[in-house]
Amino acid sequence: MGFYNNSTEAFRRITELTGDINISNDFKKEISARGIPIYKGYSIQKRLLFEAEEEKLLSPIDVDKRIMELLEENSKNKVSTNYVDKCSSCEGATKIPPMPNESATSLPTSGSDLDKHKDLNDRELLEKVSLQNQKIINQNKIIIQELRKLNEKVGE
Repeated sequence: MGFYNNSTEAFRRITELTGDINISNDFKKEISARGIPIYKGYSIQKRLLFEAEEEKLLSPIDVDKRIMELLEENSKNKVSTNYVDKCSSCEGATKIPPMPNESATSLPTSGSDLDKHKDLNDRELLEKVSLQNQKIINQNKIIIQELRKLNEKVGE
């Protein structure tokens, strides 16, 4: 087996559903509920990674379909829940905060747009720029916090 490149959507989805090197707790719960031994869980994970490497799985939708096929194929117990749907709402799922709506008083995007704000004095214009910079700083803080959380989860 070759080197797994985590840069494609399929690889990221596999990691999200099954875990990284170690199987995630959610995936462990799912395979135990289905009566699948842990070593088969690792086999399912490796099979998905191999198929993604061979470019048989190109999108997250392909990964979702294939993982459900493999789970149902190896299940000893009948389970009515869909693991993919359940995992999409779990904490392991990647969550990107929605982009805030810009108000009509947002700052201009280019220097030529500054002409639209000729009625504002320099102080008001600087306050607008300062407010926009503060919004960017706050967004960056949120992104840094989310990255730290992801790093902690990967390190576990």
